[in-house]
Amino acid sequence: MEEQPPSAGPGTSAQPLIAGSSRLDPRFGYVAHVPRAVGRSLETLVVIHGSDFRHEVMCRYFVALAEETGCVVLAPLFAPAGGAANPDPNGFKFLRSSHADYDRVLLDLVEVAGERLACARERFFLFGFSGGAQFAHRFLYVHPTRLNAVSIAAPGMVTLIDPARPAWVGTQGLGALCGNDLDLPQVQRVAVQLLVGSDDANSHVGGAGRELYDHAGGNRVERLRTLRTNYQAYGIRVSHREVPGAGHDFEPLAAAAVPFLRRQIIALQ
Repeated sequence: MEEQPPSAGPGTSAQPLIAGSSRLDPRFGYVAHVPRAVGRSLETLVVIHGSDFRHEVMCRYFVALAEETGCVVLAPLFAPAGGAANPDPNGFKFLRSSHADYDRVLLDLVEVAGERLACARERFFLFGFSGGAQFAHRFLYVHPTRLNAVSIAAPGMVTLIDPARPAWVGTQGLGALCGNDLDLPQVQRVAVQLLVGSDDANSHVGGAGRELYDHAGGNRVERLRTLRTNYQAYGIRVSHREVPGAGHDFEPLAAAAVPFLRRQIIALQ
């Protein structure tokens, strides 16, 4: 099943989104929603788009959660602004490519938004769907000290914690790729949610890529089960849910992420 683009969702609001750009790499920017009235410090929830790059719609989906919990929703765009051709459509999923250091761009966007919107910068919450979920769980391995919790929804390919397999099939050589080796005690500190639709059973990966990633399973459902078992073996706090009747659909998985994210955000307040 092809990735289904999100609709506006239950958090739709007429309040305009705030836009900004990276100082590190001005090719990339973000939109954000700031809650209208809060009586507490602002946490930051980062939401990472899939291969459709519809970051604005993803941001609007979480407006209701932002208003309820008093958090800023920050939605990066890992593609050129203004509709220009994207020379690197898959690069963000793997944190870094010859085109950009996407993990460093995200950290810069969080810093920029934190200064501008008075929201948390040191640690934040992270949600990713599909290609964004690939980014999110790999970001967890490289930058666990920056996360409070992460919700990983339907990645097409998964990276297992496995020091015997090279990244991004396993975690061997992370330091050479991204500057940080896996810090397991810090990863164990982060609350992790894994989500997938129960009907999201297409293989997704073809060709040589499939041979590399099918060690974790032949489709998204199997791969998330393998990732859950892998995390549990390494002492990581993980909740895992297969959403009944859902395929590769943003909204049912985002809806399943909201209670998890709500609990994690409120726990810090």
